Amino acid sequence: MKNSKKRRLSNKEFWDALIESGGLFARCSRLIKEKHGVEITRQAIRQRAEKMPERLFEITEISLDNAEEQLLQLFESKNERIRLKAVEFYLKNKGKARGYAERTEITGADGEPIQKQPIDLSHLTDEELAVLGRAMGFDN
Repeated sequence: MKNSKKRRLSNKEFWDALIESGGLFARCSRLIKEKHGVEITRQAIRQRAEKMPERLFEITEISLDNAEEQLLQLFESKNERIRLKAVEFYLKNKGKARGYAERTEITGADGEPIQKQPIDLSHLTDEELAVLGRAMGFDN
């Protein structure tokens, strides 16, 4: 009879794999299987990681720092299109306070204010009005 006891990862193995995978749960699952021969779902990894939210937050912050470093390196690319896209992306996301945000304005015809149109609810039953009121957050 084979030993059916499942191997449990140590905390060190678990957190090292999560750090190496940049905090990405699916990637961590694959890494743990490759390195330790242990099958663990990304959902199980998430549940275990969320038991220590401060540690998980730090791993995510490190990954964001690494991504920002990679983005900044693209500013120096020899390919002008890559440089332009990197700068554009950076300004759209980090330069909002300086007016580099894309925004969409919704207006009525020819830039005029949107015209409010009254809605006739007189044909609705009391029950339909009650349902509509609850859907809009109004309590009886």
